[in-house]
Amino acid sequence: MMYLTLMKRFLILCLAIFTVPLGVILAADDTTPPEISNVEIAEVSEDTVTITWETDEEADSLVNYGLLPDYGIVRQPLVDRVLHSVTLNNLEPGRIYYFRVVSSDDEGNQGISADYKVQTSGTPTTNEGDGQQSAQGDGAGAMAGEGSSSQSQEQTQTETTQEIVEKIQEITDPQKLQEIINETVKAIEGITEDLTIVGPPTVIPETTTALVKWTTDRAASSEVLFSPTRGFDGTNYQFSQSTTDGDKQQHEVRLIGLQSYTDYSFKVRSTDEYGITGESLNFTFTTKALLPDIRNLRIVKVEENAATLAWDTTVPAKALVEYQDLTTGSQNSVGRPTLATTHQMRLADLTLGTRYVAFVTAENSGGDRVRSQPITFITVRDTAPPIITNVTNESTLFPGSESRIQTIVEWNTDEPANCLMTYQEGVAGGVDPITIEKEEVEYSERHVEVIVDFAPATVYQFWLNCVDEAGNNVQSDDFVLFTPIQEKNIIDLILENFEATFGWVKNIGG
Repeated sequence: MMYLTLMKRFLILCLAIFTVPLGVILAADDTTPPEISNVEIAEVSEDTVTITWETDEEADSLVNYGLLPDYGIVRQPLVDRVLHSVTLNNLEPGRIYYFRVVSSDDEGNQGISADYKVQTSGTPTTNEGDGQQSAQGDGAGAMAGEGSSSQSQEQTQTETTQEIVEKIQEITDPQKLQEIINETVKAIEGITEDLTIVGPPTVIPETTTALVKWTTDRAASSEVLFSPTRGFDGTNYQFSQSTTDGDKQQHEVRLIGLQSYTDYSFKVRSTDEYGITGESLNFTFTTKALLPDIRNLRIVKVEENAATLAWDTTVPAKALVEYQDLTTGSQNSVGRPTLATTHQMRLADLTLGTRYVAFVTAENSGGDRVRSQPITFITVRDTAPPIITNVTNESTLFPGSESRIQTIVEWNTDEPANCLMTYQEGVAGGVDPITIEKEEVEYSERHVEVIVDFAPATVYQFWLNCVDEAGNNVQSDDFVLFTPIQEKNIIDLILENFEATFGWVKNIGG
């Protein structure tokens, strides 16, 4: 028997050697084997199994298979496909076959899949294996005798089972019944094969849901354990979802309540009717980011050589504006890579008196894009003044023998403009306003003014005057600021305390 086994392995090895493509022997630049993916069992009957898989380049198709991990071979030698399908014929019904798939490219680089197993449909035949085949000399009588013996054994097992059931029904102690259940499960595990998850599960993620699919080698329950990958310790999953539609081989569980654009770790678990459980390895997937919705797209301002667009998005998004001169057909674009929900973009270097069409594209954090409807405008002579926005101020007190206040005022304009700041002490009027003059006229969209003449603990009122390059002028609303109070040093505090304590001496002297 050992000799036959060794001869069988030798013949398999020889067959494998002579099926290696000639490209393996010849030198070649390509040394990367085909990558095998999506190994699936397409069809199973009593005596056939069809296996499909994919490769990332053209390759041949080969399946090693057998009742034991000593695989046989079925091969399609032409290196002409990336979608592969091989049918194994003349198999025995109701038997578990082991298999793996192999593909080689023109240069002989060979890709080999993981090991799988599949069970043919139908009922296994009575006589299986070399040792179970009857000798011809025994004749029909020997076979009949074996049949009688088998029937007798089945009858004895049935009678024994009935006796055990009757005895179990007489037991009233829950603990003893649980012990019987535990021993029964152990016995089943001893005669039942491990439940196998066939291949890796597949995931179809959406923004807040994900559909997880997998296959088992026999009917079993469906459960997915999952957790956000961030903070996951590799063992304790935070959540579990399962189905209640019974045992099956093809499993689908839809995970709900997920966070958008988030990495999740998960594994699938199935348990058959005997309590035998199979689990997959840990895998990961990422949900999709929420798509932005572009709202309130509008033309804020049109100038003779520029135009300003503004819009909002429902989620933080990057901004891109594509625009085209409808007279010449020339196209251009301008964008901003930062994520924001409020957007404003100025299109410069346009031609006076020309019609333009523009499209806004918003891109979320996951790289998904949406595009707006077109918006058109015509450049005209600039008659609109600048728009002043984002006015802020900040005052700092620098202590010393003579405390000094520094105030910084900042603001933006939607187009290059020259701006002057005017202020006055108090808010009731009666004090002449002071305008901060500039040595040179500068046009800019971002403006800063630094004032060092303010007194501490004082209220000031200020406003801004801005003019663009076309001479359009605008004055802002009035703004109010408070300078910080001067802090007292330690000597001042001691003197004040001394005066409060001994002030009665001054009263006596008076």
